Amino acid sequence: MDVIDSVKTTYGFGSGAGFVETFNPAVRFFWSTQPVARAPLIYKAGLVIILQGSKVGYLEDRVFHYDRDQYLALSVPIPFDCATTASEADPLLGLFIDLDLTEVNDLARVLPLETAPTKSFTQIGVEPAPVGTEMHQSIARLLQTLTSRPASLAIGKGLVREITFHALQGPHGLALRSMTQTDSHHDKISRSIARIRENYTEDLTVEDLARDAAMSTSVFHRAFKDITGSSPHQYLKTTRLHRAKGLIVSHGFPVGEAARRVGYDNPAHFSREFKKLFNVSPKAAQMAGYQEIDI
Repeated sequence: MDVIDSVKTTYGFGSGAGFVETFNPAVRFFWSTQPVARAPLIYKAGLVIILQGSKVGYLEDRVFHYDRDQYLALSVPIPFDCATTASEADPLLGLFIDLDLTEVNDLARVLPLETAPTKSFTQIGVEPAPVGTEMHQSIARLLQTLTSRPASLAIGKGLVREITFHALQGPHGLALRSMTQTDSHHDKISRSIARIRENYTEDLTVEDLARDAAMSTSVFHRAFKDITGSSPHQYLKTTRLHRAKGLIVSHGFPVGEAARRVGYDNPAHFSREFKKLFNVSPKAAQMAGYQEIDI
């Protein structure tokens, strides 16, 4: 039995799609045994590592592929569309690694100061990057620890640190490093995103968010769009709709109650916007693509 099969056995891999916590608190294992047509999802900030199969992401006019040789780096939570190639015979398997800001800051300190991003630096918050030889080796060693709780706790943290270090040296490294720069554009937008995700039921305006970030409205709006690919208003709306989908699918909420819980007063307006985003009505939310493996 190879190491991927051992991981599948350890975490109860089954048919369909899903994700589970592993013995390593920073790592989750996900899978899909069926293809998924292009559909919206939201990843948190972190690294998406594909062990088998492939995915294609779509963000505005960008199209990016990630597979065994291309990981996905996210410096902020990003909504985008994704399609998955998978089957029972050839399932998609992958790992999601959470990024610890303290760890990222620690690692960034050992990199040359002259290569650090400026405080006004902005870069789209999601990007594929090649998995180099050393990173492949680190991932392989991490996989070996995931079948053992003691190994995950004793060795796994160091291997996550290794993989994070390799990511900091990759094409998305500047964006990842800018996560730790206090009062940089990236830091301010990241804090605005956190406010939206925590207070999505509120009527947050661009002016409110810009004022909170100590930026002019125009500079804030431009930086937000540069980093997330969407306007603050669109990001808020997308967050509300994803939260509502989770309430309907995972918690069995009636459509009207889910709409109210995420900040919609008009159920008909909610249903129109839900269908526009997910291409199905709220009552058919189970068909909305990634409800089982959203991260």
